[in-house]
Amino acid sequence: MEPMIYIDVVFLVSWGMDTFLLWAAGRISGFTAKKWRVFLGGFLSALMYCLWLCFLRKNGGFLLSFLLLWGGLFAVYYPKQGRNWLRLGGSALGGSFLMGGGINMLFNMTQAQRIFGRGMVVQKAYPWWLLPWSVGMAYVFLKLAARWLQAHIVRRREYCTAAILWRGKGVEGRMLIDTGNGLQEKGRGVAVVELSALLPLFSREEQVGLLSGNRMRLEWMSFTSLGNPDGRLWGIRAEKLILSFGEKKIIHKNIFVGINMEEFTGAYEGLVPPCLLEEE
Repeated sequence: MEPMIYIDVVFLVSWGMDTFLLWAAGRISGFTAKKWRVFLGGFLSALMYCLWLCFLRKNGGFLLSFLLLWGGLFAVYYPKQGRNWLRLGGSALGGSFLMGGGINMLFNMTQAQRIFGRGMVVQKAYPWWLLPWSVGMAYVFLKLAARWLQAHIVRRREYCTAAILWRGKGVEGRMLIDTGNGLQEKGRGVAVVELSALLPLFSREEQVGLLSGNRMRLEWMSFTSLGNPDGRLWGIRAEKLILSFGEKKIIHKNIFVGINMEEFTGAYEGLVPPCLLEEE
């Protein structure tokens, strides 16, 4: 006897799950969207899935689920950059895996799905020993990825990405939005980047000279602080400083970028004042 599946129940459950998954992917990745777009994205994903079931009489498998997931992300957030696609897609896939595994365990252990009809009852018992293994693996992952999670999830709104172009070369790094950075040069804010992140902009000989204390290729501005006895902040006159914050991109031309001779201890390579995130 074939199990009986009610398409209205499948649609409502899929709509709710897809909507929550799309919302969670945006929250984890640092993207926001209007509520009606999130609900619409979940609605379209659920509708396409149910139409597939009705007309083709097949589940569709992983490929269909993957395409519907990316279609929902596109409808809700419309990411324009490749790395934003990867951030959203990775967050959605991770959330789908965790949410699907948790619900599967709940249904198998409690048979809570009986509320939707006996035709959807899963008979096989959930192997209990998978639970401690899953918890242990999750703990190890969190410990190993603590720094990445701190920068990309817990404090993601405090960071941006900066691309620095100088003398035909470019580097990119993660920047902390430093509200206490009040440095200005010619009326514009000053980003400060650690020396190791900027070394690829220099030739091999210049790199050796910089590490040896030679500042011949650098500009400077007056700056005094604890640990800076010469009263100067050394830096370069970048051709472009491109700041990316979510889908927002700000370009500053011919701007002074300071150099911190020591590495920062956090999960970032530089500091950016909030004023540089405003359009010129």
